[in-house]
Amino acid sequence: MIRFIRFVLQIAVLAALALWLADRPGTALIVWRDTVIETSAAFLALCVLALAYVMHLVFRIWHFLRHGPTFWRLRRKINKMQLGQDQLTRGLIAIASGNSTEAGRLAVASRKNIGTGIASQWLQAQAAQLAGDRRAAQEIFRALAANEESAVLGYRGLITEAKRIGNWDEVDKLLTELYRLKPATPWLSLMRMESAARRRQWDEAEKALSHAVSAKLLDSDAGRRTRAALRIAASRNAAIIGNKDAALAAAEQAVKQAPNWLPAIINLVETLAATGHTRAATRAIERAWKTTPHPQLARVLMRMASNPLEAYKQTERLCRGNEAATESRIAQAEAALAADIWGEARRHLMACVNDRSATQSVYKMLARLERRERHDEGAATSWITKASEAAPDPVWLCRVCGGAHENWNPVCKPCGSFDSMEWQSAGKSRGALSNRKDILNND
Repeated sequence: MIRFIRFVLQIAVLAALALWLADRPGTALIVWRDTVIETSAAFLALCVLALAYVMHLVFRIWHFLRHGPTFWRLRRKINKMQLGQDQLTRGLIAIASGNSTEAGRLAVASRKNIGTGIASQWLQAQAAQLAGDRRAAQEIFRALAANEESAVLGYRGLITEAKRIGNWDEVDKLLTELYRLKPATPWLSLMRMESAARRRQWDEAEKALSHAVSAKLLDSDAGRRTRAALRIAASRNAAIIGNKDAALAAAEQAVKQAPNWLPAIINLVETLAATGHTRAATRAIERAWKTTPHPQLARVLMRMASNPLEAYKQTERLCRGNEAATESRIAQAEAALAADIWGEARRHLMACVNDRSATQSVYKMLARLERRERHDEGAATSWITKASEAAPDPVWLCRVCGGAHENWNPVCKPCGSFDSMEWQSAGKSRGALSNRKDILNND
């Protein structure tokens, strides 16, 4: 539109000039040596304009012949760069959608158009990872790591690959190299903390955690929870080497960081009981039971009792005010069964059966009750059959590898992940794996 307006303006100016000359006739005389040229002023003006236009065309042709190939190459390069950038964008979309074939094709195409740049190399490495070609991905990541500008990107890819195959020695080596090269890399603090925790270097892990919190990689709640997990680990380590004061101090610090977190509460209760602070342990259990009843808390209370009957009385007192909770019923049933109080054990266990909250352990206790109270093997077998079909009891499950653990641990041994365990049901699939023979053998 602008070019059209400009053209119309040019025509209007020429027309106005022609009209102006037509209204003002005159004679132009040119004498050059023996040649005399006489013409009208209007015609002379038109000749001058025509000559100027011809000179302009000659200049444009000369300029094109001299600079045209350079401009053409530049235009072609710009078009290729635009196409390569578009291919990079579509390649990232393909990575996000899980289409490894399309991502790989676009990565190769982008490299042809914009060259072997950092972005195209990273896209090709991601496509290779998605396609399962670990060797190709590692080669590209090594090339990126060798370049100072892309070192962080390359090292992160190599670290991820090493973690994927469980090569923790390689992870530690790469983290050390990257820290030496780029110590200010923000996410490096979290990686170093996880590595130190896996190696049980709790002090080093806490230092790395402090850097991560300072860099705002973790919010305040997550930072306190992680610090509590490290304090639990330090408490257990101190208990193993016999330093009871350090173990108790670390356990108390963990609860201060995460007052309502079950692992911290359980660790404090167990540490108090192990160090002879039975009253403090009992008070801590009673406080926790009101909001977060847990079987490990009840078992600590039972272990501190002098005899089974005393354990039952303490457990009964613990569950007052929270009797309807499944954990309270199971805890009282366990204590009653240990003290040979058959009627109370049966009452609590049948309450779980009647309200459909019974798990495998409830049916197993009913089987033991039939054998010990009535010596009725037939009834015990019936309960065992129901146990094989019942929901499994909650366990500490690793959210990374899915491994089940009896106790919470700061590091999952099978996969090496830090603070990844949660108290929850293992699901029906785990129950299906426990056949009737396994349950009979366990009893």
